[in-house]
Amino acid sequence: MTETFVGVQLGSHSVFDEGANHVLDTLQQRGKINAVFVYTHEYHKFIPNRPPEGMADHGKGVWTPTARNVTHKWVRTNPDTYAGTLLRHIEDPDKEYAGRDVIEELTEPARARDMKIFARFLEGHSPWLSSFVPNWPKVLTVDIHGRRDTLPCWNNPDYRGWLVSTVEDLFLTYPQLAGFKYGAERSGPLPTLFTTGRVPGCFCEHCQKAADRRGVDVDRARRGLTELYNLVRDCRNGERPNDGAMVTLLRILLKYPEVLAWEYGWHQAKESVAKEMYGTIKAIRPDAQVGWHVYHPITWDPIYQAEMDYDDLVHYSDFIKPVVYHDIAGVRIRDRFVHPLTRSVFADTSPEVVRDLLFDVLGYDRDLEPALDDLPTQGMSAEYVFRQVQRCVQAVKGRVPVYAGVGFDVPTDGNPIRSSTEKVQLATRRAFEAGADGLLVSREYDEMRLENLDAVGRAIEDAQKSGLIN
Repeated sequence: MTETFVGVQLGSHSVFDEGANHVLDTLQQRGKINAVFVYTHEYHKFIPNRPPEGMADHGKGVWTPTARNVTHKWVRTNPDTYAGTLLRHIEDPDKEYAGRDVIEELTEPARARDMKIFARFLEGHSPWLSSFVPNWPKVLTVDIHGRRDTLPCWNNPDYRGWLVSTVEDLFLTYPQLAGFKYGAERSGPLPTLFTTGRVPGCFCEHCQKAADRRGVDVDRARRGLTELYNLVRDCRNGERPNDGAMVTLLRILLKYPEVLAWEYGWHQAKESVAKEMYGTIKAIRPDAQVGWHVYHPITWDPIYQAEMDYDDLVHYSDFIKPVVYHDIAGVRIRDRFVHPLTRSVFADTSPEVVRDLLFDVLGYDRDLEPALDDLPTQGMSAEYVFRQVQRCVQAVKGRVPVYAGVGFDVPTDGNPIRSSTEKVQLATRRAFEAGADGLLVSREYDEMRLENLDAVGRAIEDAQKSGLIN
């Protein structure tokens, strides 16, 4: 009987901070972990977010995250593999842990414990990369006004080539890898405009050519997105249009259906990169398990949920990890989505009405889930986890396994929640009751208080005893 898959997201610095043996013993004994997903490259500067409370019981004690200058590259690279792209992974010899190889240093300790090692890559798109990675500005998007933005473009051949070369390099260099997980944490031009007011794009030469191939009129798409941007800008400045924000939005979409085609073209470009990465890995290692970290807004943004169709995703996936971080979801839903929408295209109504409408549309029990202003301090319930995992399971129909991304102790968004052991255990249980084939315990090991890792372990033991899992 095959053991239920239980992975964990593990920052590579933790392996060196605490020692590979200590980390793996902690994970296996307390959380029943049998697979680790480690960063091979890291372009997000997560470490300054680390909470002292989470670090205090992790074997090394509390350190000052902002004082650290750790490497961004945790593996060896072969420069020849990147000959077809302008971009390279930077060697940073003066940084902490530079030159250490996390895959090699984990290999024997993991093998001794019968634990699998997966490479993990989360796409970087922060503005600081333009001054860190040579040639990065050459792969950036172009907005409706013809200006360079700070986001890399999915259709740029050098950016695509860099991502594909990265997985080629990894799987040629490390035959011991069990697989790979990739994530891209950004939304398309429409959700981003509606929630942040960001000027939409991309209108670089590569995106224009891709639109031409799809039969989308580039000029009309630009005009429509410009009108939409002006609407959102005015609403955010407190200037509502004569007919209201929603009617004006619908008028623009009716007049310029190319706007929706441009949004979907962004999604298609993003996923085409994933398909290339998948195919490249499979060409080198057909047995490698390749899967995707599905960005958190799939649980609250109807546009992103409509684009990110699990039924399509199964054709280039060996597993899927839906992000269902229940506690942090509360503040993110309120502050990243509901409140921003009522300053833009839902300016005609109140945040409370948008919260109720959103929960009805997405299938959440609006009476069970917290009221709008309680979301940051209470988070979403374990039923939120059940609903989103079940939706994924039902969509994939058993064609690929679903590893529920149950996450806790996440410190971002000014999150005031102290994740409770009871809720962590219940959320884990509800993920299995929804049909999850396994877990990918999240967000990061060094954020987790060990009592909550224990709660995951108890939930797994209980699920095994009741016959839910092996």
